[in-house]
Amino acid sequence: MVQRVAAEPDPHFRAGRGEPVLLLHGLLLTWQSWGAVIDELSGDHEVFAPTLPGHWGGPAVSGPATFTALADFVAAVMDENDWPTAHLVGNSLGGWLALELAARGRARSVVAIAPGGLWEADVPATQQLIRKYRAFGPVLGVGAGSSAPSMVRSLVIPLLAHRPAAVPHALATACAAAPAHCHVVDDLAQDPTLANGFTGLAEIQAPVTVLLCEHDRLLPPRFHGRGIAAPGVESRTLPGVGHVPMLEAPDLVTAEIRTAIGRAASHG
Repeated sequence: MVQRVAAEPDPHFRAGRGEPVLLLHGLLLTWQSWGAVIDELSGDHEVFAPTLPGHWGGPAVSGPATFTALADFVAAVMDENDWPTAHLVGNSLGGWLALELAARGRARSVVAIAPGGLWEADVPATQQLIRKYRAFGPVLGVGAGSSAPSMVRSLVIPLLAHRPAAVPHALATACAAAPAHCHVVDDLAQDPTLANGFTGLAEIQAPVTVLLCEHDRLLPPRFHGRGIAAPGVESRTLPGVGHVPMLEAPDLVTAEIRTAIGRAASHG
């Protein structure tokens, strides 16, 4: 599955049967970033992994991309699948969107991996994040619309994984190619919602697990001041991984997702 990555990816990937699990990728990437997690979960769940608007292979954006508009897209995807609720799993931007959908009552459980939006309002974290993306953007060819040379792969993967050598070659190639086809970074950077982050934790009824990443170079654990100690939220740090832990430790990520799903079942 993940090995066929040379061409533009399909807009989504579906596999398996069972309770629904929705996987939401991070900024600049595509559903392919979930790698072997899709294969492992689809053994006993129906897994749907879409690519977000404005990302490689995903739908075009019809207006300025905002966090609300992206959350609306995810809600529409769930409606198209006839999923009133699902187990929502998101990484980075996808983690923020999973929390947004949970606040709308669409979650059976939530796993937010290195999520955006859990910073305190109006703190330097948001500006640091914007500066990182703007600094790395030209180097990585963000929005340039061309295929990434091998040199770009050598720059992208160390930003996403703590152990680049552990990332399968084809998966690394796919993730390195994706940023050149992402066209929403500037819009999201200008969205006023960014400064305040996600503010709806109190509205979420489903169990929430927040997973931080020990060696996260984009959203270090210290950025997550809000929510990690909130009532009903379980939080912990995944050891030895970077910002997109699925790339280098899919078994670890799958185990955490299964634990969260089991936690939701025990809560009835």
